[in-house]
Amino acid sequence: MKKLIKYSGVALVMAGIFFAIPNTVILPFVDFGSPFSKLLTSTSFFYRMIFAALTVAFLQFGVFGIYLHHSKIERAKLFRDVTFIIAFFGSAFMMANEWHQIFVLPEIANLNPDSVDKLGTSDQSSRYAIGFMIALVTFSLGWILFSISLLISRKLKRLGPILVLAGFFIIPLFSGIFTPIIGGIIGGIVLGIGFFLIGLELIKSS
Repeated sequence: MKKLIKYSGVALVMAGIFFAIPNTVILPFVDFGSPFSKLLTSTSFFYRMIFAALTVAFLQFGVFGIYLHHSKIERAKLFRDVTFIIAFFGSAFMMANEWHQIFVLPEIANLNPDSVDKLGTSDQSSRYAIGFMIALVTFSLGWILFSISLLISRKLKRLGPILVLAGFFIIPLFSGIFTPIIGGIIGGIVLGIGFFLIGLELIKSS
């Protein structure tokens, strides 16, 4: 179990680094105003989604180590159990979303760009939009609630979970106040540091 916790810590450290890279180095070069088919087939978007997929994969593995690290803590155990499950499946849903945007949609965009453009401009009741929102909401809500459970458990230093919480709120807030790029850069850095610090603690504890 100690090895699994340690490997999960390494995964969270990598997730923290990978969370910051696409939102600082690559995001400014992604043209979200272009047609959906051109966005999906652009080089900058492709590399951004590669890093995003790796980030979510590391988070999905890392959440196990956090949970095992808190296995003997009775404080808020039921809340932690439930939020762990939400965070895990949220990460799985988000991974599926990133995966098909790397390997499936770009190929369809090359074959039939008009259909993909219509998909990108479809209303929020389409199955594509609903699937994306389920992944985004479950992933974000899961990690927000799970971070709260870590603060309640008091086994980790508070800074890491607090930064994770802050990052999830900074991205939409700063995106609305400034621009999505600014919100993504600042929020991505804050989230990355938060996951990085949690991962370091897991490595040290093992």
